[in-house]
Amino acid sequence: MNFRTFLFLTFLLPSISFGQQFYRFRADVSIKDKLSNGSYRLTMGKIYYDKIYKKIVYKLIFPKKETMVVQDTTMFSINDKNIVTGTTRTFLIPEFTAFHLALTGQLSDYGLRPKNNEKAIYKIGKVEKTPTGVITTWVASEEQYKKVFGNIRMQTVNKRLDAMVFYNAKGVVVSQQYFKKYVNVKGVEFPTEVTMVSISEKGEKNIQLTTYKNVTIDQNTEDEIYRYKIPLTKSAAAKK
Repeated sequence: MNFRTFLFLTFLLPSISFGQQFYRFRADVSIKDKLSNGSYRLTMGKIYYDKIYKKIVYKLIFPKKETMVVQDTTMFSINDKNIVTGTTRTFLIPEFTAFHLALTGQLSDYGLRPKNNEKAIYKIGKVEKTPTGVITTWVASEEQYKKVFGNIRMQTVNKRLDAMVFYNAKGVVVSQQYFKKYVNVKGVEFPTEVTMVSISEKGEKNIQLTTYKNVTIDQNTEDEIYRYKIPLTKSAAAKK
């Protein structure tokens, strides 16, 4: 699983006070991958997100110095000379990232609950109370959606999102996510340890542990990073 796959799967990630709106998230990030072939990979850097500009910016320092910017369904790779070295299409939607959901107080239900009379793709199918928490099964709201979207089982502990299991339309588990070690920064609660298990059609598992440190909410400096402007210059490799 590469960094681009991590972005897609991770962002397909207790509520804050509705009386206050937060708009910026920043943290140090460490991504450890254990791939199905037995190999390991480590990625380190910082993550920046501004819900107004809807840009996700990764300033990576390891394994190499690089900037990754997700904007308008495209991910740009930019080297330390401010040259675009590659572009990739992505299905990542800023409104359904863990950062955006935490800032808007929707992380506890992963943004599945409809807002402002929106047409919901999912609805609650079953709620179970267990000794360890509350398990909610979300099902596709209409028959047309059931052909594409499988169920989602979600566990909350003390109103915090703790674990999720994603199924495909055939009822097969395709991904599991675990959200641990929450911190509260200015009223925003965010899990600083997220483990994701992605399962291929062949049953092969890739395990990814993402750790966040030094979470900062509503930083009023480094505007140039939050508003990051994609350079016009592209490398020869990227132009091909």
